[in-house]
Amino acid sequence: MQSSPKPRIYPTVLPGSAPVRPAGETPETVLTLSEVQRFLAGKDENARLAALAEGDPLDLAERSKRWLTRSCLLFDVQPFVERASVAISRDHALFGQLAGVHSLPLECWLDRGFRRTANTLHARDQELDAARRPLPDPLSPRFLFLQAVLGIERTALRSACITANALPEDERRAFHFLLVQGRSLDEYAHLGGVGRAGVKRAFRSAMKTIGGAHECAARGEDFPMEQA
Repeated sequence: MQSSPKPRIYPTVLPGSAPVRPAGETPETVLTLSEVQRFLAGKDENARLAALAEGDPLDLAERSKRWLTRSCLLFDVQPFVERASVAISRDHALFGQLAGVHSLPLECWLDRGFRRTANTLHARDQELDAARRPLPDPLSPRFLFLQAVLGIERTALRSACITANALPEDERRAFHFLLVQGRSLDEYAHLGGVGRAGVKRAFRSAMKTIGGAHECAARGEDFPMEQA
């Protein structure tokens, strides 16, 4: 879910590269792994992390938001971007082992980093929930959303996020499309090529599962995460 403060506008090009295409356009970005390799070359991990954070040259903030929206996962953007930067920095050592490194679009490589990041944060949520760690104040955007929209009690908010992220794909997408994005059932049925009855069933099942998340967590159930 997107954080509420309006994000800063960062440059979306590397030195000497053509601009990344605006969101929503279908052609692939002109950025390739070889360009990123040159940008990070000769830096240790701390220096790579600093380079990725300074001005967000890979546009990770916006790309992360789009990936989370597309994947229908409930994570806060800022910690996701920070963890993704670590995953991408550590993946730098594998550049030379990747086939087609000179032509592979940046998005293909980032997608792998984003998936690892989601798995890492999901596992961390499970660890904190199992340890009954209290939520920090103030509540982060995803917890505030679930609390305000679904009325979930504070002690069950992390369990609800874990459960929502582990829903079967059809339920997760129905939940996000209808509730998180606030779009209509007819619109979802049309875009997804599914019937209204199927959408309703998926949505109701998702709501029931998320609502009972705390009870599932109390029984020690594990929720491996499915991804789009």
